[in-house]
Formats: sequence, structure tokens, C-alpha cells
Amino acid sequence: MRLARLTQRKEFLAAAEHGRRFRSSSFTVQVRDAAAEEGRDSLRLGLTASRKTGNAVKRNRIRRRLRAAAAKALAGQTDRACDVVVIARSEVLGTTFDRLVADLSVAIERAKPHKPQADRRRAATKRGAPPSPSVSSA
Repeated sequence: MRLARLTQRKEFLAAAEHGRRFRSSSFTVQVRDAAAEEGRDSLRLGLTASRKTGNAVKRNRIRRRLRAAAAKALAGQTDRACDVVVIARSEVLGTTFDRLVADLSVAIERAKPHKPQADRRRAATKRGAPPSPSVSSA
């Protein structure tokens, strides 16, 4: 299975700015739900491996490992409309493949948007301020 890819810089920046994050020892995942904004119904994957992770050979190897792990971890979620950006660290090369798949699965689960809940917080009052006057009917 081949995942759709993020290709433009603005898509990566949108995931960084508006997405939810999950950090593991090997990578950081940013997930941005894009169903409402763009009307898409598929998952897109973006991979980033900077020069800090190593030379070109190591960076390409990191991207190949992450692409294969993402294909396995995200196989059941391709119908979800979101953008997933994986920012690699050099530890990807020393981590087992099964661990990469497990971490990506956890990252996607934790980055899912929460169900809307009623606001349970009390009304914020300033410390020391008198309570607001209440209206009573007599």
C-alpha cells in the first residue's frame, strides 16, 4: 500500500502550527486533521530528516525505514482525513522496526482529536475580586 504524501512546505508548516504532537525517543509526530478545511478523505504522510541526523545515505535510510513503518502502522487508518508529519531523529537507525511501528501506532492514537465535551471549568474569577452581583426576583 502506498500512502499519499505531503510535498509542499506550507503543508508541513500547517501540520506544525495546527497539529497535535507526540514525541518518542526516535521521532516526533505532528498530526493535523484536515477533513473540514480541504474536504479530503484520505491520510497523507510527510517525512523529515534534517542534516543533523547524518549524511545523505543515513537520511535516506531513515526515511525508508519510517515510510515502511508508517505503511504498516497506518494501514487501517487510510480513510481518516489527516496529515501526518514524522520528524526523524538519528535514533531511528538504532531502534528495532517493531518498536518504530508500535511508536507510530501510539502516536496516531494519542494525536486523534478529542471528542467535544461540555465545559466543566468554573467561571474564572479574579483573586480578591468581589463576586458578581446576582439577580434575584422578589
